[in-house]
Amino acid sequence: MSIEKGLANEIAFFGQHEYWNRLPTHLWGVPKLAERLVAILQDNIRRSLPKVITEINSRIAETRQSLSSLGTPLETPGAQRQQFGKWVNQYLRLMEAAMSGQYELLSPIDSSNDTSATPEVRLRAGLRQKDLFFRAEVEATKVNDLLEFGDSLSPKKVVVGGPRSQKDVAVGDSIAVIESQEMMVWTVLQTRGTDVLCAELPHEWLGASRWKFASGFTTNNGSMGLKEFIQANRGDELTIFPSYRVFCSCVQRSVRNWKRPTLKLLEHYYTQTRSTSHHLISTVLAGSKSTRVEWFFTTTTDRVLGKLKEAALRELELLLQHEARPYTQDPRLYEELDRLRQRALHARLEAALPRGDKYGMVSLADVSKALEGVSMGPFAMPSDDREALEMEAALRAYLEVASHRFVDVVPMKLNGLLLDTFLREMESELLGAATDEKVAELLREDADKTARRLQLLNQVSTFEKGMMIIDMSEF
Repeated sequence: MSIEKGLANEIAFFGQHEYWNRLPTHLWGVPKLAERLVAILQDNIRRSLPKVITEINSRIAETRQSLSSLGTPLETPGAQRQQFGKWVNQYLRLMEAAMSGQYELLSPIDSSNDTSATPEVRLRAGLRQKDLFFRAEVEATKVNDLLEFGDSLSPKKVVVGGPRSQKDVAVGDSIAVIESQEMMVWTVLQTRGTDVLCAELPHEWLGASRWKFASGFTTNNGSMGLKEFIQANRGDELTIFPSYRVFCSCVQRSVRNWKRPTLKLLEHYYTQTRSTSHHLISTVLAGSKSTRVEWFFTTTTDRVLGKLKEAALRELELLLQHEARPYTQDPRLYEELDRLRQRALHARLEAALPRGDKYGMVSLADVSKALEGVSMGPFAMPSDDREALEMEAALRAYLEVASHRFVDVVPMKLNGLLLDTFLREMESELLGAATDEKVAELLREDADKTARRLQLLNQVSTFEKGMMIIDMSEF
């Protein structure tokens, strides 16, 4: 039966059937049914299409995000070299900012995380704090060296009764401070209840839990230890002059005690610079997922810093050797020596002059007698005591000048030998290695990563073709 015959029979069926003949004639037959079904399908497509478009756009965004996490494909040597140079320049710029304390330049590294507040990148602040501790330790060794010989130039405070309470601390007291698991003897500058401010760390108040009164003994003759040392080491030098040999021996002993805090400061510079460098490398290369480049940067850091640390160690050893030979043309040496002698004279005057009666009146005869005793006191001392007194004054004056010079020079040398040179060496090492072959090797992708990238690219292409088909449709 032909199609025309079938359609005619279908129309006859609708016209003769007692129920279907009630249906409007424009709905009779398969052609009308097909038109109706197409209209229903089109309505369903129109209602569902916005959701489909949204889903496709979402999948495209997710796929592109996955592609972005794999990093930009660098296929040509020029593109690879350009990207590598960009990483090097960014790392050097950030490292220089961390060294100079320009932490505001570190903020744009990661807008979602305030990198400038990270302790690892605050290199200058951390090293500055270590410099202060270094100064305090050197000052403490100087004080401890002189305490071993006694102190005949400073007035002694006599404490009667039991142990002193921390509430009784006063300016000028010697206190023992625990810092970095080591005990150092510092001098009190200011007090605030039981909190103290010390000359060796003038920017930080120490609470009662961080200090105690320095224990030890003080004999009636504070220079007794120094006197014995002079007698044992003078040799054949004339006794009418302070012994230069003994003076050099005392200075050398003090300088030997400077070595430990000096090497500790070098270690701090090395470890903190290394930590900052590794942190910035990880931050700069975080989005690249290039483990080979990160490994190359970190191993270069360790190699360069290790070499510079050895050079700095040799330079510091040489500096300590020079400091062990007393020498200075600083006029402050004589000023300091005069100041110490005047302080000793003032202490003797204060102790010898009469206090006066209840009206503050003193006898002129008592004053004259006291002044005579003070002026003749040094001449009445045994020659070895006078020699010890002069030696102690000379040692105090010289160590005051020499230690200040030393604690200024060491951080400057470390800044030049370790920090400044590190930046130059890293720039030379990193850019010097940027040959096409080396960069291609560092930026070469793993096979799994390449396959994953191709898969994601195909997915994006498929989704985009689907969107193109939708855009070209009548819907």
